[in-house]
Amino acid sequence: MIIKLTSRAVDQLKQKINSNMIALKYDFDGCGCVVSGVTHLEEISQIEEGYEVASNEQNDFTIVFQKQYEWVYDEMMTIDFLEEANTFLLKSDNQIFNPRMMIKKV
Repeated sequence: MIIKLTSRAVDQLKQKINSNMIALKYDFDGCGCVVSGVTHLEEISQIEEGYEVASNEQNDFTIVFQKQYEWVYDEMMTIDFLEEANTFLLKSDNQIFNPRMMIKKV
């Protein structure tokens, strides 16, 4: 999996978190079904078991994802920042995964 961070996303991540690692977390609690889950970002300090490092073009951040939910995502994705909503956006050329992604600080 390849995840690109836009310059806006990098700038905001540097302001909002203290770590240089973030995880894509797939949460389906309360959604009724695993295919109805929602992705959010979480600041992490270490890579936990069951996570895999995504390739990215920048060296600013290490991005990991839960290997068991890799099927949810596309092979190439982008994380952007929407200033008007003060949230992150996870998208690919095929779809928008979450237009209002928050970042959870550990």
